Amino acid sequence: MRPIYGVSTAILGKYDESIINAVDFAGEKNFDVLEIICEAPEFVPGKVPNEYLREIRRKADDYGLRLQLHAPFYSINLASLDPEVNQMSRYILLKTIEAAVELEAKMITFHLGLCFLPCKLYYEEAMSILLENVMMLVDYANEHSIILAAENRGGRLDIGRSEDLLYVINKLGKPKNLGITFDVVQANVVNDPIEEYLKVKDFVVNSHIRDAPKGKEALLAVGEGEIDFQKLVKLFIDNNFYGPYVFEVSSKERALISRGAFEEIFSNLLLNDDKAVS
Repeated sequence: MRPIYGVSTAILGKYDESIINAVDFAGEKNFDVLEIICEAPEFVPGKVPNEYLREIRRKADDYGLRLQLHAPFYSINLASLDPEVNQMSRYILLKTIEAAVELEAKMITFHLGLCFLPCKLYYEEAMSILLENVMMLVDYANEHSIILAAENRGGRLDIGRSEDLLYVINKLGKPKNLGITFDVVQANVVNDPIEEYLKVKDFVVNSHIRDAPKGKEALLAVGEGEIDFQKLVKLFIDNNFYGPYVFEVSSKERALISRGAFEEIFSNLLLNDDKAVS
């Protein structure tokens, strides 16, 4: 099976280029997928003109490029005990799903939210709110054949450890359109990425690939940090996960370096498999 390579609009850096520039780059460099980060100033769900969405989709279609979205996350907290924050978070994610429909995107990565002091004091109530919100979003996305992929998180206040993701998926009865985006560097912040992947591997439908020093967060190209991608890619293959491998790095150059590194790893693994058979 052929690996599916993607690139994130994180390559635009400080957003001095437009989404269209990212579409052109991904298409011209023969990536399979472009993941659009839905954040200000250019791409705020519910505020992006439909004509611009259609322009992005037409451009992507011309290249045979698949689109997927990374939902807003800076202001999202699906476990908030504040009704207004709760309502706003749901609204923004519903608008993200609607943008995905317009773009014919079939996957959305999202964050579950944060657990500040009120959440820690009333944890069960916060988790109940979280489950209710996620189920509502899953149902709405399912009506449009869209997969929601909750991202693992490494921040101290983030709800997104491997155990959190598995709790939500299992509590909701393992909905067919709810999976996990495995972010290698977020796993690296918490623990050994290999160990973290093994915990969630059965539900991984998407990945964010980048490198970093051990225990740190960064947007480095594969090979510029200390993550053992040789072992990780072998596990991906063993689990029949061939992507999307979305290179969520800080520049176009790093996206190309990362894909080249992955292609070399795949070639080496296939070569070793051939030698083992012979």
